[in-house]
Amino acid sequence: MAREHLGAASAVAAYQSTTLTSLRHAFDAIDIDLDQMLAREAAVSDGLDEVEAQMARSRALLSRMGAARRGDFEPPVSVESAVDRSPARSVPMVPVETDFDRLTTLARSHLDLMGVDLSRDPMLQIVPSLQVAAGLDQYAKKHGDVSWSESDWAAVLGAGVIATILDITLVRIPQDTTFLGTQQTGSPLTKWLKEKDRAGEIQKRFFKPFENVAKVPFDAAHTAATGGAVQGMSPRTHRLNSLGHDPVLGFIVGIADSMRGTGTYVDKFGDMVRVPTDHDPVGLVTAFLNQVRHLLSDWYTPAGVPTPLFSLLQVGDVRSPFVLGSSGEQVSWTNVSRYMYTHGYDLRHFFTMGIVPGSIEAIIRGYWLLDGFVSGKSREQRELEKAKLASMLLLAHTIATSGTLIKTGLIFGMNPLALNQAQIMAMAPAAIAWIKESVARERRISVALEDEWRSLLADSEALVRPESDVP
Repeated sequence: MAREHLGAASAVAAYQSTTLTSLRHAFDAIDIDLDQMLAREAAVSDGLDEVEAQMARSRALLSRMGAARRGDFEPPVSVESAVDRSPARSVPMVPVETDFDRLTTLARSHLDLMGVDLSRDPMLQIVPSLQVAAGLDQYAKKHGDVSWSESDWAAVLGAGVIATILDITLVRIPQDTTFLGTQQTGSPLTKWLKEKDRAGEIQKRFFKPFENVAKVPFDAAHTAATGGAVQGMSPRTHRLNSLGHDPVLGFIVGIADSMRGTGTYVDKFGDMVRVPTDHDPVGLVTAFLNQVRHLLSDWYTPAGVPTPLFSLLQVGDVRSPFVLGSSGEQVSWTNVSRYMYTHGYDLRHFFTMGIVPGSIEAIIRGYWLLDGFVSGKSREQRELEKAKLASMLLLAHTIATSGTLIKTGLIFGMNPLALNQAQIMAMAPAAIAWIKESVARERRISVALEDEWRSLLADSEALVRPESDVP
């Protein structure tokens, strides 16, 4: 509907433009030297004054001589016959319709007779190209240029491809794994982060002291510790089952559990279970400090802690597109998440996965700064073009996300360990930023258009206002 209104408005504007251009040409065709006409009129006026004075003297002389006087002077030739009648010129009709629909129909008929293609924007066909370019340049300076150049496309496509290559070659999967009978090599960077001697030394030196001062009520290690309330929990999976161990959810659910003395878990069926414990409730500050220290104490242990929000995959027991066994049957996300976590998909591998979205941010933002420096645009002008930066980031992240899906499906044979959670999560803030900047830009343009309309209405009212109303 909005596009139809814009098309109608463009047709009417094009009609007005062509009509005004025709009028301008008609007036230009009347070659009148106004100064010469005024000088000629002044000379004729002076001559008439002299003739009138001489005739007055003659009438006075005849009156003294007693001669008969005829009536008032009548010119032998009528004024109308003395006027040079030139051929009438064809003046185009100026549309004055007040009904916009009738005006639109009239405009489109007129443009169709002129041979204008109404399937495209008629204004771009009517207005000279230089004027269009000047208008677009002025528009870009006022509202920001969001059009893409070839170098912009190259930067975005290059960033997406580089991120995908890093995902395939460096991120890979958390560890060496045999998946459906095929041996797959893990990430060299994650291997380095989890190297036994290095990880043990880091845990011992920096994080082990927190174990004795960060006791929490949501740290049951197996089903029996919950009185059988949480099915399918074992020492290998209890941090995944416990929502308090999630690096993001833990600061909501985990702190709430500490303040209530309870533990919140997700069992193997995807059901959330809250279990009472013998831990004493603590205050908000103590609960927050215990949450931080407990996550740090678990971070560099062999099992590690889950990736952010990863625990939510267990909730609801929703079927996934992945097959984990020889039966060929698709399993639920609850089983997929347990498989991924027990095969090294933890917070340390999440940092490795973060290289992919991080490379996109670095490449696109670095190019943005370099392009602004080369073009010499001011900081204020670049602020107006943030919608363009947001769209470039969104497309680059979309390419990288498509890349991680292709990597998972084609290169690693639908192994869920190949999914890059960090890149998938990066899509949300990129999309939100693009929507935010686009809405802000549209709002600025709408405000500017409203101001222009008010100015035009004020000027038109001033033109039609009677002189007596003018202060």
